[in-house]
Amino acid sequence: MVNRTLGALALAGLVAVGLGWLPRVEAREPAQDEGYELWADCTELPDTFELLPAYLGNEVPGFVDLASDTVRGGQRWRAIQYTRDKDFGPTRARVGQWYGGMGAADWPSGTVDLERQYEAFRVTAWEVDGLRHAVPSDCTLVFYTDDQTIGVYNVWIRFSAPGMHVVRIYGRQVHDFPFVFPFDRQGTADPLGLEGRRVFVRGEVVGDVLDDEFVHSYEIHVGRE
Repeated sequence: MVNRTLGALALAGLVAVGLGWLPRVEAREPAQDEGYELWADCTELPDTFELLPAYLGNEVPGFVDLASDTVRGGQRWRAIQYTRDKDFGPTRARVGQWYGGMGAADWPSGTVDLERQYEAFRVTAWEVDGLRHAVPSDCTLVFYTDDQTIGVYNVWIRFSAPGMHVVRIYGRQVHDFPFVFPFDRQGTADPLGLEGRRVFVRGEVVGDVLDDEFVHSYEIHVGRE
């Protein structure tokens, strides 16, 4: 079984980052009267932010275990997906607050190479009310602390007025990404006996495999509070 706590740690860590110690820039005014604005600077984070849900209410946070192994270099590696297609339905948001989504990651320092992980997994687009906005492949930020490596796809949206918007976030595993899950740093053993060997496999195995993309869908209901 793939460890199921990493996703929750990533969300908690990034929200803490957004409230505190990372570089800040001034928020931008909406360029058009579409009711929303997308963050336009891939090099800096917004002043404060929150993350849209990454897991459904009945899900335990974690990666998608594909229940199969692949052989690499004479060793068995467990095949997994970073995420899968999910429809979160009605989701509340506040006017003026920046919201991010798919792509958050958090690893103990000195373990998984998060920059290489982002080379293999890409958030390709955000679609808002049917209008698709491409995301540059290099629009990621990775931060290193003594204890953690924290990363995010630096794409954010905020809404200028109450209302409802349909948001879809698209991701794609463009290359296999083998890594060793740091069970030892959590004081546990690999339940599969593979010494932590995991691989995000290219493409999409669980989900709408015809489009080869992971899609997180939200019906955003924006209010003042």
